[in-house]
Amino acid sequence: TGHIAGHYLSATSAMWAATGDRRFKDRVDYIVTELKLVQDKYGDGHRRALEGGRQCFNALAKGEIKAAAFDLNGQWSPWYTLHKTFAGLRDAYRYTGDATALHVETKFAGWAAGILSKLDADQIQHMLDTEYGGMNEVLVDLYADTGDARWLQLSYDFEQHAFVQPLARHEDVLGGKHANTQFPKLIGSAARYTYTQQPMDLLAAAYFWDQVAGHHSFATGGDGTDEYFGPPDHIGERVDGRTAESCNVYNMLKMSRQMFSLMPDVHYADFHERALFNHAMASINPDNSRMCYMVPVGPGVSHEYQDMFDSFTCCVGTGMENHALAGDGMYYESGDKLWVNIFAPSTAQWPEAGVGLAMETDFPIGETAKLTLHVRKPKEFTLAVRRPYWADGFSMKVNGAPIGDANSAPVADTSRGGAPHHPMYSSPVPVSSYVEVKRTWRDGDVVEVVLPKSLRLERTPDVPSRASIMWGPLVLAGDLGPVPPQHHVAGDDDEVIVHPEVVTPVLVAGDAPLDTWIKPVSGAPGHVRTVGDGHEQNAEGNAHEVDLVPFYQLHDRTYSTYWDIISPDAWTARKAEYVREAAHERKLDAATVAVVKPTMDAGESQFNYQAGKGITAAYVAGRTGRAGRSWFSYDLPVETAHPMLLMVTYFSADRRTSPASFDILAEGQRIGDQKVELTDPAHFYDVAYPVPAALVNGKSKITVRFQAKDRSQIAAVFGVRMVRGDELP
Repeated sequence: TGHIAGHYLSATSAMWAATGDRRFKDRVDYIVTELKLVQDKYGDGHRRALEGGRQCFNALAKGEIKAAAFDLNGQWSPWYTLHKTFAGLRDAYRYTGDATALHVETKFAGWAAGILSKLDADQIQHMLDTEYGGMNEVLVDLYADTGDARWLQLSYDFEQHAFVQPLARHEDVLGGKHANTQFPKLIGSAARYTYTQQPMDLLAAAYFWDQVAGHHSFATGGDGTDEYFGPPDHIGERVDGRTAESCNVYNMLKMSRQMFSLMPDVHYADFHERALFNHAMASINPDNSRMCYMVPVGPGVSHEYQDMFDSFTCCVGTGMENHALAGDGMYYESGDKLWVNIFAPSTAQWPEAGVGLAMETDFPIGETAKLTLHVRKPKEFTLAVRRPYWADGFSMKVNGAPIGDANSAPVADTSRGGAPHHPMYSSPVPVSSYVEVKRTWRDGDVVEVVLPKSLRLERTPDVPSRASIMWGPLVLAGDLGPVPPQHHVAGDDDEVIVHPEVVTPVLVAGDAPLDTWIKPVSGAPGHVRTVGDGHEQNAEGNAHEVDLVPFYQLHDRTYSTYWDIISPDAWTARKAEYVREAAHERKLDAATVAVVKPTMDAGESQFNYQAGKGITAAYVAGRTGRAGRSWFSYDLPVETAHPMLLMVTYFSADRRTSPASFDILAEGQRIGDQKVELTDPAHFYDVAYPVPAALVNGKSKITVRFQAKDRSQIAAVFGVRMVRGDELP
């Protein structure tokens, strides 16, 4: 409904600025011209792509507001979608100088102001209960571009006080929030601080960035499980399932660049490097340009590639921009200082100083970079080159002469409590800093840096035995083989693509030095192999090696970026538990009369699966299920000679179908009153419901029905068994 056109306009504008390729400017001019034609046709400043948008906003203007998380007056997040068009027009003006884009954007903002003009403060806050994108950001940017204070004032109408104000007080309220909904709000706050210097805006934005980067992010720079934030520092227990939405990383990259421009702190550059060279580069397939919705980090997962001619999701839109902005934020300048933050093949111009730059490097795989300066005439300024925390043995030369203090890396000081708590900043390891060289630079001067990379573990704060294996700034992913064949699971109104579960080995290495159990692969930089420490997580525990490669290089494969790394004693205990679990499963199978695997066609059809409207497919950690807001049922065999138990499998942390309250009926009689709440850590669990003998007597099968209670839903059901209760282990 228009959001992709906005993202595409932003992306083509950025590509024109980055490359000077006239084809991009032609696309920008064409799209802006067409948007103006639409706007002129409507005559009120709007340019609608929303079917039903007129009715939605007319009702809103009258104070009729029905707002849910992603629905405003029957429209899916309409301000969110319009924000993308606003942003596209802004970028067309800023990156390409298209005056028509600014004209269309200004009239568009006038329409928005008219819609909100008759609403009071409480009504506006109620409206903001629905995702609204970065409307505050584009409006304050419009204020900067036009000097018209109306747009600054209107930006305050798009600030959700209930979320932003606690952040300004340094309260982490992220847990349980839909992640991508929140980022643009604080990007807008930071943009407004840029122009107004109001401290509350910066307090909220800086604290939000600190919390996401330091307490909610995975090793790849991604965050969120099933699109939602969890409690701070709960990383290890949240790596399973659909993690690391690409939109979130697009926004964190944008915010990292934005925050560095306001406060040139090296931590912003560190995160920029991490998210760029891990998630962002992994999120696009170099063979076919498909972009990813999720770039999961957990065990036995694979990329969620999108169909580029059909799946125009939010992450395809932000993906267009992400890869158009790959060069943004590599260098910064202010006054007489130039920062070098990201090591990548690039050129840049600093026209105010008459300075040009050209960097040659094969980083991130390589370990050296060469920066050549082109200066119109000798110019004195300070060159600040980032010395990364991970570079053990960093060195730097200017015109072949070593810089004496370049290898004196500072050590993290946690006494002030101000540093982020992400493992990459933990004491006593070195932290990043800048090597600053102030001199009169001349044309042809060369700066050379050496960036040695070594292996290390980044352990999760909540599960210390779970860790990512890092090589310098790069996450190494374990190659677990081809992606298994998919199958599609259809619900009443949705479809889920299911990948069969892939077992991820546990690494039995304990605290042994990495170089004793991880060996480099000859001739393949960044490729390593574990040596005899990978064990299957089952009763057999067969050992095998695991190949690891830089995450961004691994496409169309099953992988893991997190590992359970345990001691031999812990492995002995865990293997004994696997043996006990296997014995329990054998006894349970022997006592089972029938078992249903929800959504599996062969598994459901033989049990006469029936359902009301709104029953959907669920998919968590390789297992499929049923959930919804009405009912579904199965006809299950019973044996009158034994007491019958109905055993049902649930999942503790499926945000899409929990909390839930529902009844379990057998032959129309309630045998269970079930509530499923969100709890950590995430795990599958069984609940047993005794079936009264009177419901079984004289029958060979009974109907079992799951029925949602009023204003609630059925939690995802991942397994249904009818069991002989007297034979249970």
